[in-house]
Amino acid sequence: MNYTVEKQDGNKIKLTVTITKEAFQSALDKAFEKVSKEVKIDGFRQGKVPKAIYLRRFGVASLYEDAVNFALNDSYPEAVKASKINVIAQPDIDLDYSTVGEGKELTYTALVEVEPEVVLGSYFGTKVKPLSTDVLESEIEEKIAVMLKTKAENIIKECAVDHGDTAVINFEGFVDGVAFEGGKGENHSLEIGSGSFIPGFEEQIIGMNPLDERDIIVTFPENYQAEHLAGKEAIFKVRVNEVKSKVIPELSDEIVAELKIEGVKTVDEYKTHTEKTIKEEKDRKAETHLVTEVVNAACNDAKVDIPESMINHEMEHKLNELEEQAKRYNIPMELFLQYNGTTLDEYKIHLREYASKKVKEELVIRAIAKEEKVTLTEDEFEAEYVKLAGLYNQDIQTVKKALSRVVLEDHLIVIKTIDLLKAKAKLE
Repeated sequence: MNYTVEKQDGNKIKLTVTITKEAFQSALDKAFEKVSKEVKIDGFRQGKVPKAIYLRRFGVASLYEDAVNFALNDSYPEAVKASKINVIAQPDIDLDYSTVGEGKELTYTALVEVEPEVVLGSYFGTKVKPLSTDVLESEIEEKIAVMLKTKAENIIKECAVDHGDTAVINFEGFVDGVAFEGGKGENHSLEIGSGSFIPGFEEQIIGMNPLDERDIIVTFPENYQAEHLAGKEAIFKVRVNEVKSKVIPELSDEIVAELKIEGVKTVDEYKTHTEKTIKEEKDRKAETHLVTEVVNAACNDAKVDIPESMINHEMEHKLNELEEQAKRYNIPMELFLQYNGTTLDEYKIHLREYASKKVKEELVIRAIAKEEKVTLTEDEFEAEYVKLAGLYNQDIQTVKKALSRVVLEDHLIVIKTIDLLKAKAKLE
């Protein structure tokens, strides 16, 4: 096989590939093996037709289409690899079938879209103000307080409703003197301050005692989901059946034991565990911040025309992920997005911005890796395979079969390049 590479307009390459006579003959042999399993000729069992008999009946030209497909499928990836071009889309193949024949060379052209050229700017020495990873005593106390709230109990009290209490109420709503659908409830537990009712409703419950009744006047928001109620004034007839006050317990060894954290049984051990948890989270955030800053700086100072095909491919990948997520909930993707406060059109707008940014980051990092001649040692490959084997509880050989060296190399080169950017950053 021989090939030539010609640069075209934009980020396209014309790859001209010539397949030798011997290679095309091999493709013809493969084509015969394929069709011979299906062809039927009287006097021969299916799949046992001699090649000479087949050729006399159907002619060698009947094999050309399959042979060409075999030849292209074998030669095109080889030519791409040999020419060291990074193809990003399916090729546009041009082949004159009139030139195809037994005993002839086969020549075709492939117009391919390749990764665009990246013009790098400055990428070392980025000034970064690191995030603090110190853990404050107040942060430990706050996290413990959040946990203790989950252990709180509601105790019935005989006095008026106050902020933070839970009022068990009966209610019925009227607009223009007429009760409306969905506006009635009995023994409904309403936490005052939760904001779960119409604005102004919960505040008017404050001060009511058990068995008190009151008319509460509120106005539905203009953007209320039930359009026939939007902007309307309503009167709710409310009766307080019961008032409950939330009692938050003190931190104790008994409370800690209920959490069932391995190796944590006492208050002191829980405080140490909490401090460690906060520290780990702060370390992650600080690391993410540093990576984001150095990568953004490198990308902002680089120039590259990103092909639409790369953006579309990334968008399609994320949309497929979203669709699979929606399927797990057994709901349509559009409805899944509505539950998350957006529409498919709005999501695609944000997704396009994300895809453009992600593609540029990948292109710039790979360009820096090439410029800085970032490579990997065998020890680095093996260390990663050992790490993944432990992570997924698999033996190393199984991991190596499941994850190709090429894919792992791309991943590790990106990590090593980002590590290089971080090491060269100037922390203020």
